[in-house]
Amino acid sequence: MPSSTLSGQLRRSLLLKILSKPAPSREDLSSVIELTATKVVEQLQCQSMTFYLVEGEQISFRHVYYSPTLWGNDKAKEAQFKQTAEKLLQMKLAKGTGNVGKVIETGQPLFFTSKGPDAATLKNMNTGFEVHSMLTVPLKTNIVIGAIQLLNKEIHAGTSGQFEQKDLPILQELAEYSATLIQRMLDPKFQLSAEDTAKFVAKFTDLPLVTKIEDLDVDEKLVEVTGDAIIRREGIFPVKKTGTNTVSVLMANPLDYAKREAFQQASEMTIDEVRVAPATLIEQLVKKYFKEQAKGGPAVGGEGDADITEVAELIGTAYSPTGGEMKAEELESEDSAPIIQLANRVIEDAYISGASDIHVEPLEKELLIRYRIDGLCQEKLRLPRQVTNALVTRLKIMCNLDIAERRLPQDGRIVFKKFTKKNIDIDLRVATGPMNFGEKVVMRILDKQKSTLPLTALGFSEENIGKYRECIRQPYGMILHCGPTGSGKSMTLYSALSEVNTPDVNIQTAEDPIEYTLVGINQMQMNRQIGLTFARALRCYLRMDPDVILVGEIRDQETAEIAIEAALTGHLLLSTLHTNDAPSTIARFSEMGVEVFNISASLVCVCAQRLLRRVCKNCKQPYEPKDREKELLEKALGWSGQVFRANPHGCHLCGGNGYKGRVGIHELMINNEELTEAINKEVETAELKRIAMRSGMKTLHQDSMLKVKVGLTTMEDALANVPPDLIA
Repeated sequence: MPSSTLSGQLRRSLLLKILSKPAPSREDLSSVIELTATKVVEQLQCQSMTFYLVEGEQISFRHVYYSPTLWGNDKAKEAQFKQTAEKLLQMKLAKGTGNVGKVIETGQPLFFTSKGPDAATLKNMNTGFEVHSMLTVPLKTNIVIGAIQLLNKEIHAGTSGQFEQKDLPILQELAEYSATLIQRMLDPKFQLSAEDTAKFVAKFTDLPLVTKIEDLDVDEKLVEVTGDAIIRREGIFPVKKTGTNTVSVLMANPLDYAKREAFQQASEMTIDEVRVAPATLIEQLVKKYFKEQAKGGPAVGGEGDADITEVAELIGTAYSPTGGEMKAEELESEDSAPIIQLANRVIEDAYISGASDIHVEPLEKELLIRYRIDGLCQEKLRLPRQVTNALVTRLKIMCNLDIAERRLPQDGRIVFKKFTKKNIDIDLRVATGPMNFGEKVVMRILDKQKSTLPLTALGFSEENIGKYRECIRQPYGMILHCGPTGSGKSMTLYSALSEVNTPDVNIQTAEDPIEYTLVGINQMQMNRQIGLTFARALRCYLRMDPDVILVGEIRDQETAEIAIEAALTGHLLLSTLHTNDAPSTIARFSEMGVEVFNISASLVCVCAQRLLRRVCKNCKQPYEPKDREKELLEKALGWSGQVFRANPHGCHLCGGNGYKGRVGIHELMINNEELTEAINKEVETAELKRIAMRSGMKTLHQDSMLKVKVGLTTMEDALANVPPDLIA
């Protein structure tokens, strides 16, 4: 027998499961019935509720509820009611049978009481208990698809077990909202509008519903300050302030707590009140209050009204067999309006989606566009291959690259605010390269509006953060961060600079590009086209009385030698290098032609790092690791015990992914006498690693296992990013 009522948390989980899908399926039918039944029992306080659905020429029982007040402490009677419910759920009635059949046939509700003219009908009902009143309403859309029947009101709810006339419209309203969603699941051709979805959500979350713009008193200044980038990205529209730093907002899905949190962080305002609105209404509001940005032609800085899917459909139509109003030739020029719009919309959409990188990839028969979100690539668009040259050329124009050169790799930078009037202040680091079917473009999004995080929020273990803080407070020497692109090196360096940034310290940086703007720090943007390289910037800085110098990346021998010179002459120098782990850094410097005694004399520490996905703390599942997993934990930490895995279905906080956010793992190799001696002797990298581990270094694998132990990530994600150590 189905449970009496769902807990609030379970109800929210079921509703989120339905809302997270673009089109609910038949598999979600039981969830909607369960939600409806719970809401009906809760609002109308009935002793019995039965949910029926029409199946061909029969009526099936889909949910049966009996109140515990029908049996009290009588266990035998309770078992009898459970058996009755189980039997009913296996039964089917012929169409037209009884009161339910009449309601389904006519589409009209029935309301009987023991004091009314139909009292005899109630006495004849074979229910196993005395019936005092009955409410039966149809589940009706364009057709009748079922019915809901209630018997008796709880005595403690008043009216001595009798329903009243005022209860009928409440039940009819609940049935109406549910019927629309159920019909969408039963018939894929039945269209479920955004308005119908909003009505259902509002009713089942007990939140106010807004369906008209005229019903809103919007604070235009608040909307302007928030900016359409945040509003579009999170799907949350701020309406008015309710306090100094609190706001009332509209949401299509109020159960998306991840979006709420992201909105609050980005806007620096707390959501105090939520009202439900159809997604179409929120889109209308965005267009209304940002219409000045939607006007204008496709020229540089101009915007079109279409979103990315509309532009993609327009382009796809032009290349379809039937063709369209627009000729395909018009879409093969980098100056055509749709191509300019497409380039802008891809960048905007990626930013709004929270992507770190955009991949524009030419394939044999089409052009693929993917975003990297939380470390994983996700497909966004597929376009006709004929668009490739025009789109790539447009992107190259935006970052001042040579559009005639298609045989060699190039890299550049897009300052996006030059091409949009929207409140999106981002730069993009662009790299192009010739592939077998055309030029590929990868764009790294650098959000200049983001702020740095404190070191404590980056995932350092207590042991590592203490050691690292000692290193960044050294008066001179070289601190290096290594790892692949996207491993969090820049964020760690910026956080370190923020920690030592005081009025009595002169900090100067040479970056390509400047990813974050830091108050009180002198930052220089590199420009190789005019000869402004890292090496030249470093030479300049050595004559400008710096205390701390940040070099974006050490790429060549010249930069490496000047960096070491700076570290040996009384400056603290921080930089990055591309190596797999910390000990490999020494070999990398040697390959550049740097003398080993200069490396050992200047080096303070090397920090290798990676980013792992954080397992959702709300829905993660505990388990006891066995076999190889247990062996890895014991070898890495000398410990084994309960750890966590990601929930494959996720929850409302992680949006059904099982993971939310990322956390850093670190391998901190701090220089000492033994390491200095080994570096000078040019020992193998494996031996350097053994010496560093004897000196207290925890490897990337060990730190990843520590994150698994404390429940920050999963064994699966840890091993996918860092292999186990081969050195004992």
